[in-house]
Amino acid sequence: MNPLNNTSSNDGSLSPTPKRPRLEGAPTGVSVGRDVAVYNQNQSSFFCLPDETKSMIIRYLGLREITRLVRVCKYLRDHVENNKALERAWIRRFPSAHQYELKTIVTAKDKQQLSNWLQPLANKGTIKSLIKQRKSSYFPAQLLFTNSKLMSQCEKFHMVTRKKTNHDYGITTATFSPDGCHLVTASMGKVRIYGRKTDGSWKTKATISHEDWVRSASFSPDSRHLVTASYDRTSRICSLGDDGLWEVKTIISHKFSVRSANFSADGRHLVTASMDETMKIYGLKTDGSWEEKATIKHNGPVSSASLSGDCRHVLVDDFGRNATVYGQEEDGSWKVKGTITHRGIVYSATFSADERHLVTASEDCSAKIYALQADGSWKEIVKISHDNVVYSARFSANGSHLVTASEDDTAKIYGQETPGSWVEEATIKHKRSVISANFSPDGRHLVTTSKDRRAKIYGQETRGSWTKKATIAHKGWVRPAAFSADGCHVVTTAIGDKKAKIYGPGANGSWVKKATIRHKEKLKFATISADGRHVLTVDEYTTTKMTELRKKE
Repeated sequence: MNPLNNTSSNDGSLSPTPKRPRLEGAPTGVSVGRDVAVYNQNQSSFFCLPDETKSMIIRYLGLREITRLVRVCKYLRDHVENNKALERAWIRRFPSAHQYELKTIVTAKDKQQLSNWLQPLANKGTIKSLIKQRKSSYFPAQLLFTNSKLMSQCEKFHMVTRKKTNHDYGITTATFSPDGCHLVTASMGKVRIYGRKTDGSWKTKATISHEDWVRSASFSPDSRHLVTASYDRTSRICSLGDDGLWEVKTIISHKFSVRSANFSADGRHLVTASMDETMKIYGLKTDGSWEEKATIKHNGPVSSASLSGDCRHVLVDDFGRNATVYGQEEDGSWKVKGTITHRGIVYSATFSADERHLVTASEDCSAKIYALQADGSWKEIVKISHDNVVYSARFSANGSHLVTASEDDTAKIYGQETPGSWVEEATIKHKRSVISANFSPDGRHLVTTSKDRRAKIYGQETRGSWTKKATIAHKGWVRPAAFSADGCHVVTTAIGDKKAKIYGPGANGSWVKKATIRHKEKLKFATISADGRHVLTVDEYTTTKMTELRKKE
């Protein structure tokens, strides 16, 4: 796979600069459906600038501003189109790490695969035009933007069942790879990896054996590796070879069950957490093998452990009233750098993407934000109070916002005004406990789920302003909901309900129902692929169903 530029400030070279138009007379354009004449008695200084300079200025604008800019006149519309300014602004909304994951959707496919991938949504002319530009530096952004746009324009999806599988035991977890080419499911003693074929069907690629229930199985950000965590006291690292086959590369052993196994943001490290009071850190070597880097001894059984983005800190949740931060010293050893103390059980502990903050949620009706200090210690800067248990607290992908979910029937959104300063921006109310609250990958939307049998989608209009976009009704407590990787669709399920519902943006900015997937049995959960094209639904027994979403003719 070719390396990708992951920085949000450099998203590809500029297109050849077009000749500057003559602005004599009264050129016309279209704005909000009306013809507009632009008179040039006082010629704008902007139009006198070199085209490359204009392009650089436009690149400082956001997606919303550029969308408005194209309505001003034909010249600006053409300039934006020639330089793919809309596409670039669209992908810049995502943090650099997520941009990389999105781009793998494109880079993992050859010319024929791209054509097949576009066919369910685009006409032949659009496909031909896009494929011709596949060697340009901005092609990944252009293709992903087009896919998102075409998906959003579908008022309703046509659904095609691609695979239905019965397992020997119930499924504990199911996850798509970031590039959308693979899927992993886990159950009692087995992990199955599926691959998507060129015709859109799915085929079993590998089966990994464990001796007990598998708690989790997840892909690395580049989709080339997979790690499992099992009650059989092991974690297994599998890698995808150049021949397309998956192979177990390393078995990590603990003395008691493995509670979690998580990759770092760069995918080159992972950390396991075990009931044997240890965490183990492994790193990827240049030859493709994995080696143990460190074993960290904790003061009790470990529920979960996660690495910071720079892999120099580990955040530990241990079933108790504390969360602990370990930091790596210059000599490679690991020492406690901070202890976050609550008066009740800690339910979640999460790093922000910028590695400078962490947030905990607790039974003691509070969430706490801590910031990394210059001396390497961690200091409490904000305490968020609720009237009942706080189940979770999550940062947005860019770290500028966080949202809590509480037993007191509310979710609270906080925004970071300046470094170290967090203010409440909105409170989302339900009629019963809020089970979960999660941001979309671009941070512009969030979805809450509740025991009141409702899910709610909110969108950020302007900084500090959040508006309800949809209320989704189910027949039972709504389980945690999943956004697609582009943030344009969400899938919801509920306890005791046989339906999974897919919502996406409508014409007026609200979110509308686009599809309902039905099962014969009550559903356990659902997950959506990175490109938003496939939804896997899992019932409470042993059946999984893969559904492809296509344009309705």
